[in-house]
Formats: sequence, structure tokens, C-alpha cells
Amino acid sequence: MQNYSNNNAPYPGYGQQHGGIAGLAENLTSSFSQLNVKDHWNHLSSHVPHLPHLSHGDERPGEIVCGPLLRYIGINYTTRQWQGSILVVSSDHHPPPIDIQVTEPATQRKQTIKPRAECLDVFRNKFRFWRYDVRIQLTDNDQIATYSTPYNNWASPYFQFHMPSFYQSMRFMFYSCNGFSDIPQEIKDKFGEKEAPLWQDVLDRHEVMPFHVLLGGGDQLYQDRLIKEDFMKPWVEEKVPAKRLAMKLSHEMKDGFEDFYFWNYCKNFGFKDNPVVAKAFATIPSMNMWDDHDIIDGYGSYPADMQRAECFQVLFANACRFYYLFQQHTTVELAPQHGMIRGTLDTCNHIISTLGPDIGFIALDCRGERTKHDICKPSTYDSVFEHLRSMMPSTIKHLLVLTGVPIIYPRLTLFENLMDGAAGFNLATIAGKTGALGNMISGQLNKWNGDPELLDDMNDHWTASNHEVERKKFIERLQQYARERSVRVSFLGGDVHCCGAGKLYSKDMKDKEEGDPFLMVQIISSAIVNVPPPQALLTVLNQNSTYVTFNGNVEERMYNLFKRSPNGNTRQNKKLMGMRNYCAGYFDEKTGKMNFWIQAEKAVGVKGTMGYLVDVPRLLFGQAGYHLYHQNKRQLLSEYSQSGEEHRQHFHLPNPLDRLSNVFEQRLSMPEASNY
Repeated sequence: MQNYSNNNAPYPGYGQQHGGIAGLAENLTSSFSQLNVKDHWNHLSSHVPHLPHLSHGDERPGEIVCGPLLRYIGINYTTRQWQGSILVVSSDHHPPPIDIQVTEPATQRKQTIKPRAECLDVFRNKFRFWRYDVRIQLTDNDQIATYSTPYNNWASPYFQFHMPSFYQSMRFMFYSCNGFSDIPQEIKDKFGEKEAPLWQDVLDRHEVMPFHVLLGGGDQLYQDRLIKEDFMKPWVEEKVPAKRLAMKLSHEMKDGFEDFYFWNYCKNFGFKDNPVVAKAFATIPSMNMWDDHDIIDGYGSYPADMQRAECFQVLFANACRFYYLFQQHTTVELAPQHGMIRGTLDTCNHIISTLGPDIGFIALDCRGERTKHDICKPSTYDSVFEHLRSMMPSTIKHLLVLTGVPIIYPRLTLFENLMDGAAGFNLATIAGKTGALGNMISGQLNKWNGDPELLDDMNDHWTASNHEVERKKFIERLQQYARERSVRVSFLGGDVHCCGAGKLYSKDMKDKEEGDPFLMVQIISSAIVNVPPPQALLTVLNQNSTYVTFNGNVEERMYNLFKRSPNGNTRQNKKLMGMRNYCAGYFDEKTGKMNFWIQAEKAVGVKGTMGYLVDVPRLLFGQAGYHLYHQNKRQLLSEYSQSGEEHRQHFHLPNPLDRLSNVFEQRLSMPEASNY
């Protein structure tokens, strides 16, 4: 068994409180369960070696409890291969065969692929996680992949997904918060829990203009009802905090955690209980990153003594195991082999890929090594930027950075101060002093530790005082990357159950946005299922969303995006809108812009959305910008794919297109460097 213990000396992170030995000890111990996650996995089978196709004879098809689920990994620009995977969770002892027929509608050319399978894990010695490695040759035209099984035991006889041409970037859909918190059933019914109206809207648009990839921004499902399960009664009923933290879990509790996480995934991702969402996951490849509700509400932002309790360690171990299986089609050990970038801890893995030749993509893992003081460790950022520089093709014009919680968002200082002080005051008194805000939080205590319900949410935010330094350093490194490569950086965030847009920008470049490398736009899209926050909260945030000086000449502010509601009514709060939503995006080849359409629900629980456009300009900065927009992209990609460098077989480009980029530098007449 692999040892996850960390024998290195502890070091302060960006948000570490420098309180001498006590502060250092808290930082060390708060990395509790991620370090020894495997020691707490229940009944975990070892990895099963690669399996060939077997002759099944008269073997009957097994029971499918989840799947098929599609995952997108990336594009190998040397071999022109689209790479992804299919996951099926079934009781089959041998891999159920899958056939993929790839059709090019423009030419009617067809090819048949039989992907090979491997068993990643086994649950309760019954249900196996079958992962199918999918590699499809991209062509000069769009293609459709139709996949099926001869067992005929899927929810549909076949499923289809779409791939762009080799030279085209992808149409994507970004979403977050795909589930309900622990709220009354009548509210879930009002918002259409069974009908999933926004997902129906997604599928309707997919039929007309197919999406190539789904970008899951966190909370792809909610584990909130865990605290109400029968096996959690010993924890819940123990009222003495010290005894609760010292509690040793029984076998029944450990088994309960494993059962809960497995079956909750099957319920939320499976056709039996969630057919609309399951159809989307079977017909549009996903690229997901987890957030707190994929584990439990607020995970990583609780005090260190709670997060090192055995209950939290076992909880995280099971959440981690099934997150990697269901959402990433891998395991903690195999994640780097299946397209992920390892962080400081093995349980922290990031995604760096492309959505075609024009769009780079980063999904930062903000949970796998998170503590109350650090979202990611400094060495993790070093690794992410090292991989970013080596893996992005020189054709990339826009970089999307997905962070779960938004990077740019109204400051929460008022709420932080209120919540930090709440433990020492009567909540009714606080409510009396703060009016509507007080009414919103009155009596809302966290079920895990008794703190005010919003406190973990405050600590979760990048703009929280704990994370200010870390946030600033991360943004500054992205600004440096934008200047070096003339790549426009935009942020994708969810979590907050409302939609909006913000930006960082140079004060003296407001009328010359194309030449401003410090212009970074934040898209906020949340939630596709969960209910909006109280209007009182959004009103306070709107009033607290004036411009903020980031650094010298750079400011940040929110857009006045929502002048009218989806029903046509004039709005007072133009910055944040509490309507359920998702975001559709694409790269405009003619203008070089990245277009984001925030699709907001028109009427609660009814299919139908209204779109709000945020178009992000290209970046033309210095010599890098001149090269980027004067090179012949098609010729560059064609020459690179024809170069036949057989040693570049990884799905990403270790240092893509450098040789050809140098060739083009020699061909082009170079102007003097300028800031446009």
C-alpha cells in the first residue's frame, strides 16, 4: 500500500497565520486526512491490470448502476487524436464490450473503434468501475461518435457525442452547483427537482448547436444529507465537542460512509433517478473539478482539530475515492496517467488541457490540499505554471482558469466580521442589529461544528482575509503569463448560487482593452440546480461591490450586466442576479473574442432561459501578440502533426510547436515591440 504520509518539514503557506509554534502546528495538522487517505479506504480492491477483450459466450449482462459517463481529457496535436474515456459501473465480471462508430457528416466517412477497458475499482465485491480508453482521430471536419453495447442493457440503445474539426475550438458549457442543499422537499419540487429544467434547456440547445465539452465547476453533486443518515447518529448526538472530535468510528459508521458516497453518486449521475442529467453526461464529454459539496459543505475551511478528527478523515477518504472514480474515471494513484497534474499531495490533482487550438484550460484543484489558511500550497502553483508553459500550443489565444469559488467577487468583509463575532453573541441580538441580513443568518448554525452557517462560506472565498496574499500572487503570475504569451486570461467560477461578471483592468487602458494584458474577466455561473440565495444577501453584496484597487494602476470591479430580469422587468441590482443559470461559450474565429452567454432561468421550475452576453476581447500585446495573430494556424498545426515526432505520444504537448514557431519568426517581418 502506498504511503501518503508527509515526512517533509512543514512550511508556511500564503495564508498562514504566523503565530509562532502554535500557528505552525495548526498548519501542519490541518493537512490531516489528505496525507493518509488510503489508510481510511474501506474494502478497497487493488488496481486491476489492463484487461483484453474476452469471449463471454452465453454470459448474461450485469446490472448497470451508473453510466455510461463521458470524460474529455485533451488533444494530442502531434497525432491529431481526441482523447477521453467512458465509464460504466456494473456488476459484470468482465468488461462489457463497447463499439464506437465515428462518422464525418461532410464526407460520410466512417470508422469503427473498439476501446479497451480496465477495471479501476470494485465496490463491495459486486460493482466494478469499467474505464474505456477512447482515442479518436480528428479530421478537417466535424465528427459524430455513436457508441453502444451489444448487451443492450443501457438506458438507450446508443449515445452520441460531437467532436470539432482539428482546426476548430470547442463550444463549451460551464455550470456549477448541480444539486440541492439540505432544504425542504416542497422547495425542491417547486424548482423542478425531477424535471431538471435547466438541463433540459442545455439538451435542447445541444440538439441545435452541439456542445463539445461540459465544464463542471464544482459541486457536481451534493453530499449534504450525509449528516442526517442513521449511521451519523453517534456523531450528531454527541454534544461534547472534545468527545466528538476524539470519537473512534465503529465498523458500521465506516461502512456507512462508503455506502453513502457510492450510492449518492449513482443516484445523482444515474439514469434511474436523474435521467435528464445522466443523458447530458452520456452525450457531452465532461471535464470536472470538485468543490466542497462534492465532499461536504465547507470542507477544507473548518478548524484544524475538526478536520483531523477520524470522522473527517474517513469522510474525506471516501469522498476522494469516489470523486476520482465517478468524475475523473481514475484513482488517486492513476490520476497523472489519466490526464491530471499532481499537486503537493496525492489527493490534489489539477487539469491543464486545451479546448481546441485557440483555448487553453486550467482547472485548479482548490480542495485536495486545502486548509483554512491555504487554498493551494506555493509549490503547487510552481508546478501548475511550469506545466502551463510547457504544455500550451503556441496557437492558444485565450486561457480559461476555473477555480470553483470566483476569484473576482464583492468583498465579504462585513460577513466575515459578523460571523467571527457571532459565536460570542446571541444571534437574535445580531439579527436585530443587522436587519434583513440578521434575519437571514439568525439561527443558522453549522451542523458539523456549531459555527454560524455562513462562516465556512466566508473562509472559502478567495477574497477572504485568510487568502488575500495567495490570491494576489496567483493573479500576478497569470498577468505575467498574459504579457509573455499575449494570451487573454479569463476566470470561470461558481459556488455562490447567483450569476454575474467582474473584471480586473488597467485604469489607463479602458478604451484600449485589446492591448491591456491586465484585463481579466470573471464569469460567475451558479447554480444550475440549487436555489438562489436570499435577496437580502445579494442586495448587501451589490451595495458592497464598488471598485477595488488591486495593484497600482490595476482595479477590479463588477459589471452592470443585468439591466433587465429574464422576464423583462427593470432591475435595481445590476451586478448579481439570483436566478438559476449556466454559461455557454465559444471562440469567435473572426474577431478573436471569447463569447460567454450566461443563460438565466426565466421562470422558476420551467424550462427556458434568457441569455446575457459577455464578450472578452483578444489580447494584442508586444511581439508575442504580433506572432499569434499573423501566423497561419492551419498550416502550423498541419506541419506539426505531419512532422512525425513519434516520441511525443503524451496527450499534451510537452513543449508544443516551438520548432515551427521559430520557423515563422524567421519568415515574418518583425515590427518594433510595442504595447499596442
